[in-house]
Amino acid sequence: MDVSNRVEVSFQMSGADLERLVVIGGDLDYLISLPKDRLLSHTEVRLGASVLRRLFVDNEFKRVWRTMGASEVAQPTVQATNIDPALNAWPWQWILYAWAGGAKSYGAHHTGFILGSVPKDDHEKYPSVGDFLAANPMPVQGEVMRMTLDDWLKSTSVAIRTNEMGLVRISRASMIKYIANRKGGVHFDPRRDLPNRSSKNKLRDIESSLLDHGLLRVGHLSGPEYEVASIIRAVATSDWAPEIVRTAQSAAPADFHGDPDELKFWTGQREADGTGWATSRFNSTVLGVDQATA
Repeated sequence: MDVSNRVEVSFQMSGADLERLVVIGGDLDYLISLPKDRLLSHTEVRLGASVLRRLFVDNEFKRVWRTMGASEVAQPTVQATNIDPALNAWPWQWILYAWAGGAKSYGAHHTGFILGSVPKDDHEKYPSVGDFLAANPMPVQGEVMRMTLDDWLKSTSVAIRTNEMGLVRISRASMIKYIANRKGGVHFDPRRDLPNRSSKNKLRDIESSLLDHGLLRVGHLSGPEYEVASIIRAVATSDWAPEIVRTAQSAAPADFHGDPDELKFWTGQREADGTGWATSRFNSTVLGVDQATA
């Protein structure tokens, strides 16, 4: 984060609020630590989806942001691909599907992918393809832009044209839930019993059924997996994620930077080190041999 843009906020935390800060700080630290020079593995995407669900679907991130007092001075933003303006420029009947993507790496990647099909009667009325495109400018990629966190989560991750429902736009928040709840991030649920599901779950099942088709592969990742990888990248490269990690580490240093050679145990006796904790230290210089000293 640019120091000139930093706003200092003073706050105090204890109990559950401090524990939540440690959890969210650890979650963000994990997302930041994931590789940025290659596509994530399937397991990294699934684990990342479970973290994203906790942060943004279960709203634990907002709770921490509010408890820190940050919501009174700033709204978190991310820089990510937005395909909604491009989709709005198309007649929806011409769109087959579109993906937002955004995670750059060596090899295959994309920052917005739109595939369309124009009916013959619609384009043959023009003298040439160039004339048709001049009269119907249709972006085939997304636009990288800065969005508030709320707008970003609501923005379109995938759009798929259907015969029954027209163009179905699936948000980034829904994409997180799909990988976390249906594809093994937290749960594995292959059920897609659309006719018999309650109306409460009908849209979710329709979205899941559409996403099951994949339609796009980026390297070894399915289209939905690459979307989650891109969501992870947007969070990991935000300016606020490392700041929250730094705050959590400062508030609870033992949870992040404990001495790997120490084993601490509670005795309740202040004679130990004045706190009731006693310490055994291990000599880590001898590989495979534990040598403890009280």
